[in-house]
This record gives sequence, structure tokens and C-alpha cells, in this order.
Amino acid sequence: MLSLVLSLALAFTPSHAAAKTSGTHASGFPTRGALVPGKSIAGVSLGTPQARVKQLWGSRYELCSYCKVTTWFYEYPTGEPLGAAVKFDKAGKVVSVFTLGSPIGWGMRGAMTFDPITNIYNVYPNPTQTSCIGYVALWWRVNATTTMSFYTASGVIYGFAITAPSEKVCQ
Repeated sequence: MLSLVLSLALAFTPSHAAAKTSGTHASGFPTRGALVPGKSIAGVSLGTPQARVKQLWGSRYELCSYCKVTTWFYEYPTGEPLGAAVKFDKAGKVVSVFTLGSPIGWGMRGAMTFDPITNIYNVYPNPTQTSCIGYVALWWRVNATTTMSFYTASGVIYGFAITAPSEKVCQ
């Protein structure tokens, strides 16, 4: 009986390991999102057209029904709503890309979701702080066209956002 259990476990290991290393779900949405501060989240940058977002993250998103502008929610299919979102301007270009909830495996070396807030200060020593509903945004104006935000709650990094200056840091 034990050998049967071990055989079954080993039979399923290769496909599970392959899914983990692929970095994306079947939908194309990444299992982990690399943050390049002030540049991109999981490959999506400010100004990215809708068609390119679909190439990068797939077309399995929910259109926000209560948002004033076109916003796509990419959420993992299980549990609480975790993932990321993109907000577009009238021309269909990204004006904001941000995480939803605290997706595990998102961030950058030294500043991942669930890392202590103090790690943020290793990246940006003097952030501006804005209280949002349920979290705090620590943010910096990177340049004339980009704002970088780290979302924090309960002493840890909760998420990330890259926004155009016209967008609020609280998403």
C-alpha cells in the first residue's frame, strides 16, 4: 500500500513542478509578479496598450463594473480575491497597475509581499505616507510621469502600485 501511495505522489510531482516553474497560470496571469520599482509590475508598465496587457496576462479578467474608467481585475481562481489590476485611460493605455490583496510571491528582492515594512526604507528612504481605506501607501514620485507605491498593513508589505501622477495612490 505504501508503495502505491509513493508511486502516485511521484506520478503527480513532475506536472506540479512544471506548473510552478512556468510562472503563469493557464490563463497567462503570472503566479509571481516581479516588481521593477517605478517601471513595471509583472511586466506591465504605464503606457502599455490593452492588447499587450492581454498578451502578458491573458484575457481572463473581470471588467470592473463600478469603476469610472476601464479597469481589469486579474484574480486567482481560489480563495479570497488576490491578484492584480490595470486601469486604462480613454486611449486604452495603462495609467495604473497595482496588486489586489497580498498575492504571495509578488515583489522584488528584499521587498516582497509579507516582508516587514522596514524593508521598504532600504529601497526608498523617505517616502510620503497616505492613509487609504484599510492600508497605508508609502509612495514616491519617481519622475514627472511615474509614482511608485508600496502598500502596507499590520507592519508588512501588503502590495504595490505604479501610477501616473494623475491617479490617486490609493487604488
